[in-house]
Amino acid sequence: MLQLICDNIGQRVFLEGNPYLLVVTMVVSLLHSVFDFLAFKNDIQFWNKNKSMEGLSAKSVVVSFISQLIVFLYLLDNDTSWMILASSGAGCCIEAWKIGKAVHIE
Repeated sequence: MLQLICDNIGQRVFLEGNPYLLVVTMVVSLLHSVFDFLAFKNDIQFWNKNKSMEGLSAKSVVVSFISQLIVFLYLLDNDTSWMILASSGAGCCIEAWKIGKAVHIE
């Protein structure tokens, strides 16, 4: 029964919806994912080559992790799409990794 309802909703999106709006939504989602990936890549590169905490605050890294975690848990509780959850979850993992890097840098 639930599968039938989901199939019906999916058909209605494609048949009754504006195809241009659907294409624009897909393109924007794809671009957002690419930019997320590039931001994660550059963040990891920066923290990998960083040898000192000069000009950086370990407390701000911890606060950033806590805020990312709260957002991730909120999204998880509200049954957000897997694409958004994956991006937020990856951000949480990177923030947790950055805490380890910030604490061990002398």
